[in-house]
Amino acid sequence: MIDLVIYGKPTGKARPRFSRRGNKVVTFTPRETQIYEQNVKSLAQVAMIGKDMFAGPVKVTIKAYFSHKKKTGWHVSRPDIDNIVKAILDGLNGVVFADDASVAQLVASKEYGEERVEVQIENV
Repeated sequence: MIDLVIYGKPTGKARPRFSRRGNKVVTFTPRETQIYEQNVKSLAQVAMIGKDMFAGPVKVTIKAYFSHKKKTGWHVSRPDIDNIVKAILDGLNGVVFADDASVAQLVASKEYGEERVEVQIENV
């Protein structure tokens, strides 16, 4: 089992963007998403030092915390929870497990608290 904490505001995976270069249309991932996924990847690489990648099915638990001075409980506004999950799993791909297709169980939540994302990965 490994545990990661990504400090800062949780970021969801943004939709791909398109631009025209001459006669071609080019698809690219927005810079903010690239930076966030790279941050997740770097933290995962440190957590995996001396460990082998998970083989077989895994369970991933993701808790995203958003700050608000007066609110407690569940965070029900953007970013969408599925986009947060996508950004985290894409950052873990190739570091913690070979492919995020090996995620057999997923538990995710958005709550209020100190801004961060807590991630736990374990074998099923």
